[in-house]
Amino acid sequence: MSKYSDLTKEQLIALLERREREAAYGLVWERDEIEPDRHLNDDFVALDLDKDLSQGDAPYQNLIIEGDNFDALRYLRMTHSGKVKCIYIDPPYNTGNRDFVYNDRFFDNTNRFRHSTWLEFMYQRLMLARELLHPEGVIFVSIDDNELFPLGLLMTRIFGENSKLGVLVWRSRKSADSRNKTGLSIDHEYILAFGRRIQGEPVDLGKFSKQDNISYPTLRKFPILGTFFMELFREHVYTFHEPHHCQKNTA
Repeated sequence: MSKYSDLTKEQLIALLERREREAAYGLVWERDEIEPDRHLNDDFVALDLDKDLSQGDAPYQNLIIEGDNFDALRYLRMTHSGKVKCIYIDPPYNTGNRDFVYNDRFFDNTNRFRHSTWLEFMYQRLMLARELLHPEGVIFVSIDDNELFPLGLLMTRIFGENSKLGVLVWRSRKSADSRNKTGLSIDHEYILAFGRRIQGEPVDLGKFSKQDNISYPTLRKFPILGTFFMELFREHVYTFHEPHHCQKNTA
């Protein structure tokens, strides 16, 4: 018997309309095909204080919560909604090597819905994390090549395209060889950064201490490896034709 056979006409119409909306643009995953997350319930979440591990008297300035991450986020939503200025998440990378546990079961690369299940898992938790963020808060999420692109689309969907701060790349291994099944030797991972509000800092004109009345009126010292804008320094752009000769570019 099909799992849709018990649905009413109205429920089927609502399901189709939702799928049409989600398929219009962006990331789509098989939300209706995967097993529901058992943590998605209406249970009240409370914490038990371990006084033996506590320092000083309440109210405490710092918390260490041991437990399921979804339940911890639900609790923090009651106490810290809109107050957290920085969130860092190191989720399972869903490599297919049984590093991802869902409903107390390990997922490997033979599971047809491995990617959709992981996306639903992340979606529910990132939605809660968004509620915790301060209006000027930022969130960082670690990931590797396995789910980098789906995670980027998912975070764009949750936090908005204009909230993307960038992608940081860091060297994650020091061994000589780490070839994957494609033959590439991967030596790095990523950190995706998103913020609730992106704005620059006012320019500190006190750093501009030198004057030049001939070309550019306000100058400062730049590191030799710094990036320059050609339109601001056009008179100082040169084309190299050979190792011992250069010609000024007048274009």
